[in-house]
Amino acid sequence: MRRFLTASLFMAVALAAGSASAQGITWWEHSNPPHNNYSKELVADWNKKNPNARVEYEVFAMTPYFKKLSAALSTKSAADMFTVLDILLPGFTTKNVLAPIRPEWLGYKDLADMKKAYLPGALEGYMHEGKLYAVPIISNTFALYLNTDHFREAGLDPEKDYPRTWEDIAKVGQKLVKRQGDTITREAFDFAMHSSVWTMWYLEGLIRQYGGSILDAAGKKCTANGEAGVKAMQVRSMYVQKYKISDPTVSVGTNALPADDLPKGRVSMFITHAGSVAQFGPQVMKHVKAVPFPQVNPAKPVTIVNGFALAVNPYVPEAKQKRVHDLIRHVIQNPKAWYEKTTYPNPKASFATMPGLEEAKKNRYLDIFIKSIETGNFVTRSAHFIEIADAMHRAMERVVLKGEEPKKSLDQACKEIDTALVK
Repeated sequence: MRRFLTASLFMAVALAAGSASAQGITWWEHSNPPHNNYSKELVADWNKKNPNARVEYEVFAMTPYFKKLSAALSTKSAADMFTVLDILLPGFTTKNVLAPIRPEWLGYKDLADMKKAYLPGALEGYMHEGKLYAVPIISNTFALYLNTDHFREAGLDPEKDYPRTWEDIAKVGQKLVKRQGDTITREAFDFAMHSSVWTMWYLEGLIRQYGGSILDAAGKKCTANGEAGVKAMQVRSMYVQKYKISDPTVSVGTNALPADDLPKGRVSMFITHAGSVAQFGPQVMKHVKAVPFPQVNPAKPVTIVNGFALAVNPYVPEAKQKRVHDLIRHVIQNPKAWYEKTTYPNPKASFATMPGLEEAKKNRYLDIFIKSIETGNFVTRSAHFIEIADAMHRAMERVVLKGEEPKKSLDQACKEIDTALVK
């Protein structure tokens, strides 16, 4: 009898443990220290309030994370909830590896009601055939950041002499670069080289400023090797090859902190996103200024926007999907906190009337990023985005690092992209 009771008790404990494990939620996210730190705060708060549905949170370097997520979704081994970048949505929705978002589980009457709670167009990057597949937590865009100490040291006024155009960067850069013999010891300007996604953000903006695109309107053929693409690649490389104010081989930027050369004083100008304000911190920002994204024609600005959003694994049971929606509600409930912690503009409509914005515009350059969002568009939409980005990144490396002719390198990229598009 005692042996039976012992066995029964053991079985009950095991079943209870299994039940608790089944109720737990896994969440994957890309690396971004301020963003991740706030996500961890939200997870800790959730776990305190929901001990029987604890969240296990994991972070991965950005580009490897996207590839890991794509592979995991194809093998039905992804987390219950995961953070996605808008550019990846076509590659997921066309393969039916995302669960449609259920607005009613988030507290809205329907999708139309939910759209009213967000800034105009904020949900469009996450739609497919009339359904929403991810809930944005931040909107993102880019600006040119300046080391104001370097400007003043060179006899430049950072309030008046900052570059408006790509050629302006070259002119100003001649006064900012530092060399020891033929070796650059401080770059005047640099683009991030660490990631194919960042390469796409930069090149997409440049090509569109010249009136072109990476793919044709139908998304079926590469057009990056046209005149606009060649001009864009010339800009991408001219600071290294022509003006010699940049040397990407001395950069120490990483996936987690791609703009780290700027706060460390190794580069005077760098293009990065709104979240870098939080990554740098208030002490560094006393010596840094953000100005509008450089343009071919400042009178007709063209910028790029992107965003990160929360998506749901379609392979978990419906009851758990509903629980994941509860977690999403918990994560997105405070747009003010998201901005204060990450300095990314929030896509909620209430963000525009959030108290304290005037101070943020002054100290965090929020007005610069809002204006950039207003003139921005999402990047190339394709189920083959990763292959496209990798091909464009290789093309950029051939031109910037090896001095290959832009047209030749882009022709090779388009061959690779066209091959991917017909798979």
